[in-house]
Amino acid sequence: MQSGFTIIEVIIVTALFSLFLILGWPIGLDAYRNYLLTAETRNLLSIIRRAETNAFANKNKSAHGVAIQSDQFVLFQGPSYAGRTAAYDEEYLKSGTVTVSGVVEIVFAQISGKPNASATIVLSNELRSQTISVNNEGTINW
Repeated sequence: MQSGFTIIEVIIVTALFSLFLILGWPIGLDAYRNYLLTAETRNLLSIIRRAETNAFANKNKSAHGVAIQSDQFVLFQGPSYAGRTAAYDEEYLKSGTVTVSGVVEIVFAQISGKPNASATIVLSNELRSQTISVNNEGTINW
């Protein structure tokens, strides 16, 4: 007497495994995309808060800001991205799966830590979007 699996049992198990994989793939992919969006939002939020803190602490006696570019976020020191001290730039890569729209630069005044203007930044993927807003007093909401 031989023990083992029949070809029918192997085909049924393979078919069930394939079905679960096909049904679960989109759910897993959506969860991964949402994870990337949340991670990117938290990353940008952290960079904005760091710029605000640096300005409030009057680090190097200068304003500090964040420039949003197509492939990266730049934490800079100076009155604007164009007028910055490039030697102090901190560059953070941006995820290619997340698009960012809204303001391209926000600068916080030294000592007061207040932004140069209120700002709304929208991060989105194919499924969802998240918004970061900074009011004239420097309050950051997301």
